[in-house]
Amino acid sequence: MEKILSIKDLSIAVKNRVLVQNISFDVCEGEVVLLSGQNGIGKSSILKSILRLETEGKHISGEIVDRCAGDILSLGNEALQTFRSRIAYVQQKDEYAEMGSIQVRDIISESGEIHSGRSLSYAEVNDLIDEWIPRRSDNSRIFDAKAKPAKFSGGEQRLLSVLAVIATRPQADLMIIDEPLNNLDFANARNISNLINRVVRENPRMALLMISHCRIFPFITREIKLTSDGVVDMDKPYTCHSCFGEPDDRGFYL
Repeated sequence: MEKILSIKDLSIAVKNRVLVQNISFDVCEGEVVLLSGQNGIGKSSILKSILRLETEGKHISGEIVDRCAGDILSLGNEALQTFRSRIAYVQQKDEYAEMGSIQVRDIISESGEIHSGRSLSYAEVNDLIDEWIPRRSDNSRIFDAKAKPAKFSGGEQRLLSVLAVIATRPQADLMIIDEPLNNLDFANARNISNLINRVVRENPRMALLMISHCRIFPFITREIKLTSDGVVDMDKPYTCHSCFGEPDDRGFYL
C-alpha cells in the first residue's frame, strides 16, 4: 500500500513543556487508523500539526510528509492552503455559539467552496442533508439549510461539523477526524458512524486518521496508541464494542 502520510520524528513543545516527542508513523491508502491514548497525551496536537493549525507559541520539529505536497512543515502559505483544501478535517470543538445569524447553508457551502471553489445554494445544501442524514420518524429533517447553528444543541452542532466536511469532500485522499462523537446521543452517534463508513467504502484508496474514545466503529483497520514513550502499533485487532447495537456485515448500524 502506498503511503499517503508519513510522520517522522515529530516533536511538539509549548515553551518548556513537551507535548509529544520523536513520534513516527505512516498512514497508507485504504487504512482507517485509530490514534488512541489517554487524555492530554497530545493526540489532538498531532492532528493540528498535520494541518499546521494553532502553531503560535509552539515549536514543531521533524517531518510531516504528504505524498503530494511534500513536507507540510516547510510549505509556503499558498501551498499550505492548497494542501488544506484537499484534506477532509473535522476538528474536535464546534464553534457555532457566537455565530448569531449564520445558517447551516453558510457552514456547508463554505466548506464546499474551500474544496471545489463553488458555493452551494439552499436547495443543494438540503439535498446533501437528505442524502447523508436520515430523517426523523415524522419525516422531518434534523436541521435544514436555513437553520441557525448558534441555536443547536451540542449534538446537532457536532453532527453539522462532521456533515459539512464529509458531504463536501467525500473523495479526499486523506480524512482526519478528531473525536467525531462528542455530545452525540445514541441515534446520531450511529448516524456519524454510518456516514464515515459510507465514505470509507465508497473511496477504498482514501486514508482516514481518527481520534475517538468511543469504540463503536466497525471499519477501523488499525490502532496505534500514543504513550509517553512514543507510538505503539497495537498487536491485537481493533475490537468494536456493542454499546450502540450490532452493525450489519458491512459495518452499518440499522
